[in-house]
Amino acid sequence: MQMKPMRWVDHWVGLPLCFLLGLFSVMARKVLGTRRRVITGRGELGVLKFFGMGSIIQASPLLRAIRKQYPQGRLVFVTFKTNESLVRRLNICDELLIIRTDHPLQFLFDVLRTVARLHSKHLEAVIDLEFFSKFSTLLSFASRAAIRVGFHLNDFWRHSLITHPIYFNYFRHIAEVYKHAGRQLNVEIDDYSLSNIEVDIATRQKAKALLEKYHWSPDILTLGININAGELSLTRRWPLEYWKELIEILMEQHSELVIVLTGAGYESAYVSSLVGMLPENIRSRIINTAGNWSLMEFIAGLSLFNGFVTNDSGPMHLAATVGLPTVSLWGPGRPDFYAPRTNNNKNIYLDYPCSPCLYMFTTFEGMWCKNEGWCMRAIAPGLVLDAVNKMLAENRKTN
Repeated sequence: MQMKPMRWVDHWVGLPLCFLLGLFSVMARKVLGTRRRVITGRGELGVLKFFGMGSIIQASPLLRAIRKQYPQGRLVFVTFKTNESLVRRLNICDELLIIRTDHPLQFLFDVLRTVARLHSKHLEAVIDLEFFSKFSTLLSFASRAAIRVGFHLNDFWRHSLITHPIYFNYFRHIAEVYKHAGRQLNVEIDDYSLSNIEVDIATRQKAKALLEKYHWSPDILTLGININAGELSLTRRWPLEYWKELIEILMEQHSELVIVLTGAGYESAYVSSLVGMLPENIRSRIINTAGNWSLMEFIAGLSLFNGFVTNDSGPMHLAATVGLPTVSLWGPGRPDFYAPRTNNNKNIYLDYPCSPCLYMFTTFEGMWCKNEGWCMRAIAPGLVLDAVNKMLAENRKTN
């Protein structure tokens, strides 16, 4: 299922279900009383996170802290199939429960199977790290965990189904927001570094081999560029004509430069459209890997770049995990809330009047600009060019 129908189902199916279960929950508490909620840390704890690779990566300090605080317990992570490879490589849980989204019947089957498995585990607590999703709220309640941590909303469908509300503070970094989720389980985060993603030698060799097909070698100045932003919010994409102008100027200024365009399989057509806009004389120095690298091969490929330019997206967070110098472009989202906390990440953000419109429960991305992306169009190619040239110059010195 694509993002749009998933959001439709989450709202029109999830909302009435949450409301009905909320009534049941309130009535049950009045009749049976409130259960005593004490965490021992010797049982199993659940974490729900379905959307956003970056959010999962940013949650890794919290998950490490939970496992450190409760070494005798088991951490069960529930997510979509698209995140399976990433979560396994992050090594942040003891068990992974996967829900497939390719087909509605497949999705329904996996949801029912996941609920049954969560029931059988008798979870002590569950943390819902989704930003106000009805689906995750329902799954959290269906787990029957006595402690259900989630972001507070003054809406009946939400506050009636969680037991330990936490404040979703838009003016603090997401790592600080996650910290308060951990405190509901008596967990303190003392290490905010992002978890490393383990990539085996064979995967690294495959990533390198793809570049070598285009006569690439490690001594060539190489810049990775991600023009995509994922289905979660396409409004985060910088305009194609701006990317074209940036690439043409960079190629003119750096005669030895090779640019590697990245992207998932479903993004390959969009990336190819940019390549088609470029003059013939520079296409030979463009390597289009969109749809040709797996997620792990992409992570391995990041270590071969001298720098990376990207929209606010999952690949930006992946680049942070390997320490790659990065220039990131921001508009609908706000970097002081969500950008990786690394010294070699340059955030370009113009603080447009209607930004942020992401992550907010009262707005949605592109609400004011009708998805025209005014905040992204306001970022001039010259501004990005200066940041990229500075990044490449500094990285050459260190190498």
